[in-house]
Amino acid sequence: MRITITIILVCLYSISFSQSLSESDIKKIAQKTNNKIKGVEIGNGITARGCLAIGRTLAYQYDVSNDWSPSLNMKEDLMENFKEAGISEVYFNNDINVDFYYYYGNKLRKKISIKSKEFSNLNFKLGDYESVNGHLKAKGVNLKLRKPNGWELQEGDRPNIVKKFSYKTNSYIILIKDNMMFLSRNEAKDLLSDSEYVKEIIIESGSYLKNIEILHQKIVTIDTYPALEFTIRGDKERLGLNLKMIMKNWMIFYEDKIISFSSGGFDSQEFYSLENLYDSITNSVIFPEQYN
Repeated sequence: MRITITIILVCLYSISFSQSLSESDIKKIAQKTNNKIKGVEIGNGITARGCLAIGRTLAYQYDVSNDWSPSLNMKEDLMENFKEAGISEVYFNNDINVDFYYYYGNKLRKKISIKSKEFSNLNFKLGDYESVNGHLKAKGVNLKLRKPNGWELQEGDRPNIVKKFSYKTNSYIILIKDNMMFLSRNEAKDLLSDSEYVKEIIIESGSYLKNIEILHQKIVTIDTYPALEFTIRGDKERLGLNLKMIMKNWMIFYEDKIISFSSGGFDSQEFYSLENLYDSITNSVIFPEQYN
């Protein structure tokens, strides 16, 4: 299996690490790989037949001997070898799936499929609760939520940002602002049912982005408070570079305050792999005072 990974490394010659490749790019990689591996014996009775692209999937095909048999944990072994070779993140970040076909003559003996998301090393669990109670930027709000293990806890570096959790280029930010009026939970729910108003506050919340696109929005409940959940994407300029960003946000009208939880980073596979984690952090939010 390790010899098989050596053959797969050929694909990396053409892969860009910066952004997800197009299907046309993946097809070119497959053609180049096919020319290099076709007919190569890789041991254990396996000979590379070739490589082709089907959409966003690279399909590696092999001929095997009559006495060849797949191992019981063949898929797990392949994935582990991808990680040890340091190439699993390339397939994950570029949203490339991989199929392996093993033939004896014209008969398919074994097929293994690995989805790009399966190459992700992102497997975080929630740790202890972090409280903002008494924090100067919390403006009297008392809430707590759980921090993901392995993420860095940082103080907010801008006005109204209380704290944030960070991992590489990804973040989860707690922001608290004063509201112009006091709203009960029922009043907040009525306000969030106004579609025009909701669109305005979503656009305003993403004012730091250009070419903003609203991907989804809905009303949810956080602890016992109605909240607006929405996902946006857009462009952000930084030091002359145009960066593609995607953010999933939650906004709560909490009495005379507005509480926002903002999560995300670059518009890539990493965001979608972390989306369930962002949901879990938000679902852990508790306002302790309402239970006193």
